[in-house]
Amino acid sequence: AVVSTQSTGVSFFCLLFNNAFLPNGEAQLQKDMMFRERLTELQSIATLDHPDIQVPARYHREAPWTPAQYHLNLLPAFKSPSGKLSCILSCVFTIFKLLFIGASGLTVLDGTTDESSVPGADDLMPVLIYTIIHCNPPNLLSTIEYINCFLPRNISGQDQYMWMQFSGAVEFIKTMLQRST
Repeated sequence: AVVSTQSTGVSFFCLLFNNAFLPNGEAQLQKDMMFRERLTELQSIATLDHPDIQVPARYHREAPWTPAQYHLNLLPAFKSPSGKLSCILSCVFTIFKLLFIGASGLTVLDGTTDESSVPGADDLMPVLIYTIIHCNPPNLLSTIEYINCFLPRNISGQDQYMWMQFSGAVEFIKTMLQRST
C-alpha cells in the first residue's frame, strides 16, 4: 500500500510538474538562470579560504566534495518534491560523512571517536556553501520553492535539520551575491 501511494504521488507530480515547478513561468525561469550565472561568476573566487566561506583546514583534502555534488547533479532527473528533497538530503548526509572522515582520519576505521572528531553545524555550513556554489545545480531557487510548497508534513528530526541547513546555505549564498554587486 505504501509503494502504491508513493507511486501515485510521483505520477501525479510528473503530470503537473511544469505548472507546479514553475508556476510563474518564464519570469521564474529567468530568475533561476540569472542566479545560476551569478554562481558561475562566484565559483572563480569562492575558494576554501574565502572570507565568507572559510572551510576549516582539516577538511581541505576532501574538497570539492564530489560525492555530495553528485547528489545535487541528480536534481533535474526528479519531478516529485520528495525525489528532489531526497537528492538534497543525500548531499548533506554525504557531506557529514566526508567531514567525519576528514576530522577523524583513521579512527573511523576502528570505530573509535572523540569529541573533537565529531563535525557540527559550524563545520557543515561552509562546506555546504562551497559545494552548492561549485556544483551550481540548475533551477535551484525554483527547486527550493517547489519543495517548500509541497514539503511533506511529516518531515522531522534529522531530515528537517538537513533541509534547513541546505536552505540556509542557499540564503547565505544569496547574501554573498548581493554584496558582490
